Amino acid sequence: MIYLSLPRVRNLLSKGMTDREQVMAFAADLEALVYRYRDEFDITVASLVGVLECAKYEVLLSAGEGDDEFEIEFE
Repeated sequence: MIYLSLPRVRNLLSKGMTDREQVMAFAADLEALVYRYRDEFDITVASLVGVLECAKYEVLLSAGEGDDEFEIEFE
């Protein structure tokens, strides 16, 4: 399990985070959110994966809207 303590994340934010630290913080938050929903709700793994796939699709679609760092070419 990926884990960063909240005080450590706050400390990193105040000092500026590297790309790797930002990715690790995002991964830790996402993992915590997934496990929280699995624990607190009666939701299937298939439903969780479906929601994550929809979110991924939305991110990929919005990436072409002015984000120069990540470009998608549609044929």
